Amino acid sequence: MNDRDTHQRHSSHPAAASRSVPSGKAAQALWQAMEKDGLYTITEAALRLGFGYGPNARASRLTGKGKVLAVKRGDKFLYPAFQFDEPGGRLLPAVKDVIRMGRSAGWTDEQVALWFYATNRSLRGKRPVEVRDDEEQLIGTAQKDMAG
Repeated sequence: MNDRDTHQRHSSHPAAASRSVPSGKAAQALWQAMEKDGLYTITEAALRLGFGYGPNARASRLTGKGKVLAVKRGDKFLYPAFQFDEPGGRLLPAVKDVIRMGRSAGWTDEQVALWFYATNRSLRGKRPVEVRDDEEQLIGTAQKDMAG
């Protein structure tokens, strides 16, 4: 399964996501913030994860299994930097759990990514991306927001 197959598998639009994820101009501002923080190509993601240069088999297996968040921007898939522990290059376990939760609830990868960047009342106005190292808080907030 390649990135496109993985992404298409997660392309429904659940009602709960529409309540928790901004759209329109608000979403555009979130995409700009995410781009500033880093949206990686498959080659850059492979480098960040220490898989070597280029999209080798190990990086492709990781993205093909849908463990990482892949967002479609224009005509290509990119990988948001917030899901990686830098400079260690590993996937953050709590972020991986939230990705799984969102997908199980029928959210697209784009909706999950935007959720991480939107301010959240449960976090007293912080964004989930700002508390990604606090597993309990991040997962608890995701469960509330993605349960619908």
